[in-house]
Amino acid sequence: MKTIYLPADTPATPPAPRPRVDVIADALRHAIVSGTVAPGEPLRQDAIAADFGVSHIPVREALRHLAAEGLVTLKRNHGATVRGMSPDEALELLEIRGTLETQALRWALPKSDPALCDEAAHLLDEAERLEDPSAWLSINWRFHRLLTDRAARPRLLEIIEGLDRQIERFVRLLLTRSDYRFQAQAEHRAILAAYRVGNAAAVCSLTEQHLAETARLLADCLAARG
Repeated sequence: MKTIYLPADTPATPPAPRPRVDVIADALRHAIVSGTVAPGEPLRQDAIAADFGVSHIPVREALRHLAAEGLVTLKRNHGATVRGMSPDEALELLEIRGTLETQALRWALPKSDPALCDEAAHLLDEAERLEDPSAWLSINWRFHRLLTDRAARPRLLEIIEGLDRQIERFVRLLLTRSDYRFQAQAEHRAILAAYRVGNAAAVCSLTEQHLAETARLLADCLAARG
C-alpha cells in the first residue's frame, strides 16, 4: 500500500532515465505544496526510502533540495520536517516576490501582444468556473507567469516560481477561509486591463497592491492559527 509520499499515478520504481533524486523530490514537493503533509510533520527517511524502493542516499539528497527551496527544515539528529511559516515570513516572502515580479513585468510588457492578453483573459474566465483550490492555484500561477514570461529572464522567473511554491500551500488557507478568491480575481482583471493597454506604471502598482493585500490577509490567517 502506497504512503502519502507517492501520488496515485507515481510508480514505486522511478522510470529511467530521470534521476531518482528528482523523482523523489517532485513527489515530496507535491505532497507538501498540496497540503497532504502538514507544516511541522516529520519526513521520515526510512518510510520514504521504503516507499520508493531506494536507499537513504537519494532520499537525503532530495530533502536537501527541498530545504534549499524553503519547503523543508533539516536539523542534525532530528531529521527533516515540513517547514511552517510565521506571519512575518509570509509578509517578507510576498514583499520579495512583489519586487521581483514587478521588475519582470517591466521587461515583459513591451513584448506583449493582443494574443497573450486574450490567453490571460481566458485563464481568468477558466478560474472563475473552478471550485477546486488546487486547480485555482494552478491557474493563478499560470496567469502571473504568462504576464512575466516575455521578460526573457529565466533565472529571475525561476526565483519567482520558487517563492510561489513556498507560499502556495499557505494561500490555500485563504481559499478555504475567506472570499480571497473573488477578491484576487477582481485584482487580476484590473492588472490585465492595464497590461492590455501597455500602462507599465499601473500594472506594477496594481501587482504590488495585489501581492501586498495577499500578504496582509495571509499574515492575519497565520496569526489566527497561532
